[in-house]
Amino acid sequence: MSNNLCPGRERFLDDARDLPPAVFRRLVGQRARQLTGAALGPMADEDQRRAAEKTIEEHFEKINLEADFLPARFLRDGADRARAVCRISTPRSRGTGFLIARRDDVGVLMTNNHVLSSETTAGQSVAEFGFEAGMSTVLAAIQPERLFITDRALDFTIVACDASQLPEDVAPIGLRRNPATATRHERVNVIQHPRGRPKEVALHDNRVERVLDRVLRYRTDTEPGSSGSPVFDNDWQLVALHHAGELQDGGKALNEGIRISAIVAHLRRTLRESGRRETLREVLEAIDDTSPFLGFFDDAGLGEALEVEVPDFSGSPDFADVGVWNIEHFNDAVTEQRIEDVAEVVARLSMDVLGLVEVQKGAMDRLVASLASRGQTMGYELLDVGGRQDLAVLYDRDTSTVTLRPDLAERHRERLEARTESGRTAFPRPPLFAECRVADGNEADVRFLMLVVHLKAFGDAQSRARRRLAARLLAEIVDDLRRSEDLPVILGGDFNERLTTDVLDPLKGAPDLFALTADDATDDAISFVGSSRRSLIDHVIVSRDVVLGEISGDDAAIVRLDQSVRDFSDRVSDHVPIVFRMILRDDAQQREQPADETRVYRIRLPEGAQDLRLEVHAGEEVLVPVDR
Repeated sequence: MSNNLCPGRERFLDDARDLPPAVFRRLVGQRARQLTGAALGPMADEDQRRAAEKTIEEHFEKINLEADFLPARFLRDGADRARAVCRISTPRSRGTGFLIARRDDVGVLMTNNHVLSSETTAGQSVAEFGFEAGMSTVLAAIQPERLFITDRALDFTIVACDASQLPEDVAPIGLRRNPATATRHERVNVIQHPRGRPKEVALHDNRVERVLDRVLRYRTDTEPGSSGSPVFDNDWQLVALHHAGELQDGGKALNEGIRISAIVAHLRRTLRESGRRETLREVLEAIDDTSPFLGFFDDAGLGEALEVEVPDFSGSPDFADVGVWNIEHFNDAVTEQRIEDVAEVVARLSMDVLGLVEVQKGAMDRLVASLASRGQTMGYELLDVGGRQDLAVLYDRDTSTVTLRPDLAERHRERLEARTESGRTAFPRPPLFAECRVADGNEADVRFLMLVVHLKAFGDAQSRARRRLAARLLAEIVDDLRRSEDLPVILGGDFNERLTTDVLDPLKGAPDLFALTADDATDDAISFVGSSRRSLIDHVIVSRDVVLGEISGDDAAIVRLDQSVRDFSDRVSDHVPIVFRMILRDDAQQREQPADETRVYRIRLPEGAQDLRLEVHAGEEVLVPVDR
């Protein structure tokens, strides 16, 4: 068994492409923010990208004191990872693999396709854990009958193994969804069985040379037998699957690893297409991060052909992830812990555009700074309504632009200042009007108007009358916007009213509007989670030309963070977000009409009156008598 695997240049992915400059800039920016916490803006040009790469280099020089000093935990964490790495012995060769999932007596291994290329070979092979100096080796039978997935193009194989004899401290190495991992000039580390020898580690003095769409290329020491080794960054996060290397002029070795994010994207497509592989589903569900380029819903609702190895959505449906959330009393006096708790939720949502209720400028500034430390470039537009319950739109500056439209509020000033019969204002806080554009790699921008509202609270008759009047006025305002702006409209926020009452009927009954939360209202869903009077009072209402991506059989998601975040209603908010995916309108749904097109509407009048029809000729409306 002398054939120890690690192919040379012939196995490099020759069709691997350079990332488009805009995409690479965004990856570098994301990585720089993750590592340094610097409040870097969008990477608009190559100078900014080079500056961000310099920031990354300086970060590692600072940590390493421009030498090879590393924190003591580096060795401890590396040793933990090494336990999951095994030697794979086949009838003809040896390679390396590693455990990526484990449940009860079943484990799941990853290695290269050229190590285990078929179920037959896998069934005749064995994984050897603990094959290293000072350790006892544990043999694990490979079980392709339980799970076997392989792909020659990406040179990976995922296969089940018998984990019944593995020690408890052999923890799986988790896969990563986020493509913004190690970038150029970063250090990587490889745990391997070179030439089938006991386990060895190529540490730290190894740099990433190039980042391509599906592969990383890096300088490090590997030998035959290293095929299938895990490649880690200096935080011991898995970034690539080593599969080939060559010795270049001058004795320098250039190696290539398949990016883990590319493999995960392939696995997600495999699961969608097969729908039968329960073990694979468990592997994917164990991935605890998401792609910041696909947001909260990931690739849901985007169709079967979406290519997501990198944030390059050429040929895919154009989309925007949008949501609304009443953060509740998120004012300038909030504690730093509350800022961090809210930032964690917002980062997890990863929306393009998020309408916010009950916020204030000082708190928003601190939130944006905290998000920057998590690698996110967020901006916001705020409407100061007086007091401490302002409205805002938070948006991803890498993907979106948001512009307040005070001209629309001015146009409807009379409606916004209307009062009930008892003299109470319909709107204790005027709505925020914003024009939003999401253009993250889309062939065409996703553009829409967003109205963020916060209607009067309390259940007394006077408060309900104010909400009833506000609903009628909002329906009129939206109808006017639909005629004048030729953009889809999204109306969302805290309505302080359930849809199962008649108070919001003017909005529910508007022929051009659709309440995304209507079905949830009849299913006893809730968005207000802060007391015994839990109810669905936050809503999203959209114009009917908004095309929605179906998410798990629904058109919107009420994100019940109170069920997954400890003490959510006490620490974060007494409301949960409502989010949805908006697909770009196709040409058939554009409202713009040719100048000579005639649209005819027939109006049925009461008995005894003459019927009329409303004809629209080149924008002019004319009532025409109709014979019965």
